[in-house]
Amino acid sequence: MISKFLSLERNFRSVEEKGLKEKHLPLQIGWNLSVETIDAFFERHETPGYKFDIDSKGNVFIVEMEGNEHTSVVGLLIHFFTVPNGGIGRNAPIKFGVNSAHYRPRGGENLSSSDLAIRPNLNIIPPTPAPAPPRHRFGRTIRPRPPRRHREIPPVDRGGRPHARIMCEIAVSQSYDDLKAKCERWMLQAMLWSRQAVPTPRQVAVARQPGVFVEEWDFGTRGYHNGLSTACAGPGLPNYQINIPVQNVFWNPPIVRGVPNVAGYVPVVPAGVTVLNFVIDLYDIQQEALENQNNN
Repeated sequence: MISKFLSLERNFRSVEEKGLKEKHLPLQIGWNLSVETIDAFFERHETPGYKFDIDSKGNVFIVEMEGNEHTSVVGLLIHFFTVPNGGIGRNAPIKFGVNSAHYRPRGGENLSSSDLAIRPNLNIIPPTPAPAPPRHRFGRTIRPRPPRRHREIPPVDRGGRPHARIMCEIAVSQSYDDLKAKCERWMLQAMLWSRQAVPTPRQVAVARQPGVFVEEWDFGTRGYHNGLSTACAGPGLPNYQINIPVQNVFWNPPIVRGVPNVAGYVPVVPAGVTVLNFVIDLYDIQQEALENQNNN
């Protein structure tokens, strides 16, 4: 039984014991919880197979169950995003994280995790300096309050590493509206993204975000909105490829009085990067999902 009067642990245990069906998603399992309570839950519990979302009020939802389709598409995206590393492993210039916790944009200290996060190697853009050590006063150790890292400029993730530059969300059973809302939230982390002066014909401006645009591709075998066959019928089709400049991963303009100074700034692509663009082939993603879907 799920109840707002039970703890987050009890509600999640009930989900694990009784099972969960896609038709019940999203499922709320926590109400108005503190950041500390939510953090403690995820530190104490392994939650493989579930995708969570936490709103700004501390409400916790299960929004998806991560099956083979989800896992296989994440794996394929990792391949696309690591091609520019040219086969370099340990010290590759481009790194990725799966379900890495970041502070929710404009969500206080609440955390949010993307399915896949792409970031620069720490030897290229190093982490923020660690907090000052404890102070000594009159023979006693005074431990300062942990810093409120969600307000740092430039932004960091939960571990103090530079915030990822590309955030990927994958949805199977999660609703389109929920997926869109989460993607648009990541766009609020405005200090990390470059800006375009003019949109392409396929792009739509994001409200109150100058220079930020949204572009959508309908690349299933049938259209999401009309059910008709799409033209995404083979690999290498220009209309079904997403090209992302690799230099975006290394976006790191100087901060002047708490504001990025982007005048004349051009990110530097480090040596070792073998191509200039990430090429995401949507037909390959379509086929990966079809091959791994549950047909029972």
